[in-house]
Amino acid sequence: MIRSGNLKPLAFPLMLLIFLCASVAMADAEKAKEHFNAGLTAQQGGNDSLAIEEYKKAISEDANFLDARINLGSIYFAQEKLTNAEEQFRKATEIDATSADAWANLGKTYFKNDKYLEAEQALKKSLELNKNNNEINKELGRIYMVQQNWPALVDVMTKYTAVVTNDYLSYYLLGKGYQKLKKYSEAVDAYSKSTKLNGEYFNSFNSLGQIYQAQERYPLAYQMFKKASEINPDNYLAHYNMAIAFEHDNQDKLDEVIANWQKFIRVAKKNPKAKELITPAEEHIKELQELKSFQSSEG
Repeated sequence: MIRSGNLKPLAFPLMLLIFLCASVAMADAEKAKEHFNAGLTAQQGGNDSLAIEEYKKAISEDANFLDARINLGSIYFAQEKLTNAEEQFRKATEIDATSADAWANLGKTYFKNDKYLEAEQALKKSLELNKNNNEINKELGRIYMVQQNWPALVDVMTKYTAVVTNDYLSYYLLGKGYQKLKKYSEAVDAYSKSTKLNGEYFNSFNSLGQIYQAQERYPLAYQMFKKASEINPDNYLAHYNMAIAFEHDNQDKLDEVIANWQKFIRVAKKNPKAKELITPAEEHIKELQELKSFQSSEG
């Protein structure tokens, strides 16, 4: 789920990794930078509690200290304190509306807080300010995936993969957009690139299986669903589709056909969502067993 349980936001990089030096005219600005440097040292050393305390002191000395707010927001984001993170990043954009980093971080925080429209607007603003930040296209792709805006998803992921060619997730997102637009050849190409980059990513194999099954290319569909079920043995739908695909082209192999359906039932019984599929599958197995008995008696 992209947002889906399968889909995670990028970790925030520290926006500043250098110390700010000293010579300033006003005492409060001097103190603010001293606290900022102390906070940065603490953050780099993994002491987030102390870093938060020092960044807050820096902000109390200088309410418009942009970098202190961005770094403080990054800690809150990592701690899942999204309301606090959003407050800091939003304030950062008010302090400097031309800060692409502030808008990018605000957009990512909005997304994680399920504020998709606001996330899209913030990320687009960041990209407008820094057209070379291709990562924003991927972040926008996450939003369009959740919104099911397939044309926009294809657009941004095409731009992203034109630059970044080694990211399996971006090819999956691109493939999903093409699949939903019924551009199956392009979808297969994107999913295939995803599987080559990550041979253990369930979603890409499962999606390939769905396309091949819809195209009645059952041997290929079976291969994809089989791989998907090996990656995620508890996914009952992968086992269900694997059984269907195998049976279509192997009706002379009743033992294997029955075995696939029995395996589906074993997995499905562990998941309450599969309840409606179990009884028809059990009845189908009985039919297959009767057919097998009939063929044996005829032989």
